[in-house]
Amino acid sequence: MRAALTAMPLLLLAACSGGGDDPATSAEGWEIAPGTYGNVVMADSSDSYQGVELRLPEGSESETVEMVRCDGWCGQVERQPVRRGLNGLSFAFHIGERTVDVALTPHGPDRIELTADWGEGVTSQPLLLLEQPVGLAAAHGKPPAE
Repeated sequence: MRAALTAMPLLLLAACSGGGDDPATSAEGWEIAPGTYGNVVMADSSDSYQGVELRLPEGSESETVEMVRCDGWCGQVERQPVRRGLNGLSFAFHIGERTVDVALTPHGPDRIELTADWGEGVTSQPLLLLEQPVGLAAAHGKPPAE
């Protein structure tokens, strides 16, 4: 009985340590690589863009984020301060008079998950690390890279 009671705290400690967790997505050791992430696509034969794009110049160590949301066209780029949490980053994004809380969580070396309520309930969407920005370029009036 005494051996079982002595072993119990060790089993609990081992279970809580998360030994098998991926360090990129666990509460300790997570990180987001620097760069531009997005899922913006341009509709065929039009200048209509859909999706979200954001830039974290220093990845998870960034002090600010630049983000644009494209819904037919890409609006104004917003720069906001970033808050670091236990499992990712968060910041506020403005749509007209409305403030949207945005959460970013790492999901591997070249992907993050964006979670927000754009007015139709909370949704999550993957954003991939991009070589060339599409939405940010469109918002600045530049043609997308070929």
